[in-house]
Amino acid sequence: MIETLSIRNIALIDELDLELAPGLNIFTGETGAGKSVILKSIGLVLGERTSADIVREDADFAEVEVSVEPDDEHPIWQTNSDETADPMLTDSFTEALDPSDALILSRRITANGRSRSQVNGRLVNLKQLQALGTLLVDIHGQHEHQSLFRTQTHLKLLDDFGGNREAQRHIGNIYAQLRALQQEAASLTETLKASEREKELLEFEIKELASANLEEGEAEKLADEARILKNAEALRKSADHVYRQLENDNAGMGSYGSPLERLRDAAKELIKLSEIDDSLSELGDRLESSLYELEDIASQVRHYAETVESNAMRLDEVTDRLALIAKLKRRYGNSIPEILAYHADAAEKLETLHLGTEKQDLLQAEIHKTIQEAQRLCTALSAKRQHVAKHLSERIQKELRTLGMDKAEFHASVRHIPDARGPFQINGKRYAFRADGMDDVEFLIAPNVGSEARPIARIASGGEISRIMLALKTVLVQVDEVPTLLFDEIDSGIGGKVADVVGKKLKELSAFSQVICITHLPQIARFADRHFRVEKKVVGERTLITAKPLSAEEQVNEIARMHGGEETETGLAHARELLSGE
Repeated sequence: MIETLSIRNIALIDELDLELAPGLNIFTGETGAGKSVILKSIGLVLGERTSADIVREDADFAEVEVSVEPDDEHPIWQTNSDETADPMLTDSFTEALDPSDALILSRRITANGRSRSQVNGRLVNLKQLQALGTLLVDIHGQHEHQSLFRTQTHLKLLDDFGGNREAQRHIGNIYAQLRALQQEAASLTETLKASEREKELLEFEIKELASANLEEGEAEKLADEARILKNAEALRKSADHVYRQLENDNAGMGSYGSPLERLRDAAKELIKLSEIDDSLSELGDRLESSLYELEDIASQVRHYAETVESNAMRLDEVTDRLALIAKLKRRYGNSIPEILAYHADAAEKLETLHLGTEKQDLLQAEIHKTIQEAQRLCTALSAKRQHVAKHLSERIQKELRTLGMDKAEFHASVRHIPDARGPFQINGKRYAFRADGMDDVEFLIAPNVGSEARPIARIASGGEISRIMLALKTVLVQVDEVPTLLFDEIDSGIGGKVADVVGKKLKELSAFSQVICITHLPQIARFADRHFRVEKKVVGERTLITAKPLSAEEQVNEIARMHGGEETETGLAHARELLSGE
């Protein structure tokens, strides 16, 4: 509820500070006294648009501030966890608010038209202020804050009346799941689409590398083999020459024999000498060991010379293989280990792309399953809404009769939202899916017999809108979560018995919500828990709008003025009688 209202420099208001009561707050005064300015000020601090004209002449700025205390169960404290919450109130916005503190909403408009809004001293934008204000105060009259002009309010009111909050929350969760799945699928589709060329390239590269069948160290081995094959004849001749130098008697050694033969003779002689002188035995052993080594070298050189052969075909194969490796190095890496690593990485990427295609199929299956479940739940909720709408329309119709709108026909319209690209298909037609279901709900009214039922905003006057909302609030009083209701022009076009009924209903409603009402009728004003009189006064050379709460005796005088225009003994007696309810 609104506890305090402070207004500075708005129109003809200089300074005005009011404390409101929890129940029924009534504002009265002569026509043109400034009641609408007070109402407009409340609208401003709730986010209504305005201009610099609202600033009092000769003032630099206008400012409105209200102190509001929502209870602990108010939706404002749950906006962060609610899937269907107003996005303006999620994340860090409400985290900074403390349920143990009052909410201080303020708005300043400068003389040049600049506007600044704050909640508990924290700057907020106009949309955030509007979103917050919608949860705190419901204004009914000729104001843009009028909740009956917003069709989303109609659906909420219907679902509150029908007890559909849990079903709607469940649908909201499924809607969020579907959106997440669809976004993931769309992102994956774009990724796969962008990767199609990469996929083709990877397939080519993997095929090329697989067919190459490279091994680590292969290039070095092939290079060595190619060098040998290119120099095979020279190698054979050189090896043969080395062998002949070591072993062949015809190697140019004359009668002395081959080097090895001469070393064998030397070794024999040295052995004979060592038999005489033991000190020569070590030299004999060393020479004998060297002889064995040279004989082995000669044997291997001979074998090498015999095995080395020219092989042009093999040389071509090795050359081609080395050329292939060089080409692969230019494409995939500077060495065979790098090429093999690239091959493994490409295979992994291709596998990921293949898995992406499989995941895409799984996502589409999950999306289809989720849509089927969502359609089942939405269809069931829609059927219940149709039933509840009929019952609500009958109840509202009955209330309107008591409020003097005998000829008006009220209808709560529930219809599926057509959408050519919607996910739901029923009887060959497609429908939309939203976080609150598949329905549009709109309150329609035909003010006269034979009139076509049309949206309330296009048909009803300010007073009629207020009475329609009073009828709605009377029916929905147990489920309404907005703590403060403001009615303007609710007495337009009524009087007598109907005015008394309106007053009683406002009084009943004020037991559940704070009610602020501007009226010209004593039959309504008499039910006030706190009665404010609004006046225009000339102070010096200025005309100012003032308002003050009335004492019991002052209320008697005001009721008398409203009833007959004169505070005579008869008028005062009648006012006391009216206030006593007799």
